[in-house]
Amino acid sequence: MTSLALLLSALFAGAALYVSFVEDPARAKLDDAAALTEWQPSYKRGAVMQASLAVVAFLVGLAAWRQSDNWIFALGALFQILPWPWTLLVIMPTNRALLKLTPDQAGPESRALLKQWGRLHAVRTALGCAATLAFWAGCLTLRGFGA
Repeated sequence: MTSLALLLSALFAGAALYVSFVEDPARAKLDDAAALTEWQPSYKRGAVMQASLAVVAFLVGLAAWRQSDNWIFALGALFQILPWPWTLLVIMPTNRALLKLTPDQAGPESRALLKQWGRLHAVRTALGCAATLAFWAGCLTLRGFGA
């Protein structure tokens, strides 16, 4: 379970890092309408993948904690689930505002919302990386990596 928690968390963190350091900066170079047009389907597909990975990694992290009795896995599980409330409480208003815009409405408002979304998503990325580091530390403390 411990290695699986690490793997799933790393997949979440990797996807979040890709969005923060590749997709979002590339989107910022597009004109307003193209940036909005690209963000909308990308967000919908990415949300399903990242939300699923976050929940499954959280549950496996809890199982790893129970199995290993190592508090570091509980910490990793906590970091892994925190993107959910962060998204629902903080990012969701920005998501909704971007999703209701049409490409012909794109302009300074949509550009500002996309920049804000990128900054808010960076927190999700940091939480995913923190979870991965916690699970990695937990695995390193066990006798025989992945026990």
